[in-house]
Amino acid sequence: MSCERQLSDLRNLVNDLYSLGNTIGKGHFAVVKIARHVFTQKEVAVKVIDKTKLDEISRIHLLQEVECMKLVQHPNVVRLYEVIDTSNKLYLILELADGGDMYDYISKHVNGLNESLARRYFRQICQALKYCHKMYVCHRDLK
Repeated sequence: MSCERQLSDLRNLVNDLYSLGNTIGKGHFAVVKIARHVFTQKEVAVKVIDKTKLDEISRIHLLQEVECMKLVQHPNVVRLYEVIDTSNKLYLILELADGGDMYDYISKHVNGLNESLARRYFRQICQALKYCHKMYVCHRDLK
């Protein structure tokens, strides 16, 4: 099978498995789209990383980060379901955390969170960090 055919098949795999929707986030190298798995109807987030914009060191760091994400399996850490790698793009199929980040959530509560709810969230963050540290993973994207 030719290289072009394999790349086309990988791109089609993303479109065959996931119905891509609106963009829910943007970065310098990536966009995040909401998507729905065609067969299960489960909503996910698809992070589409443009590898052509990465230098060699950034590419190595990205691959290391993906390997770490594969290791981390905790209820309070966004889960990586699948990775689809093409020559120009890396598709990360992630658990959808559609509640936004903690800062936005807290900001919506004019009087702040009540103490018991704040304690519950803080405990969940601490449990996730403890797990990550036990796995020798430093999590730099707390939300």
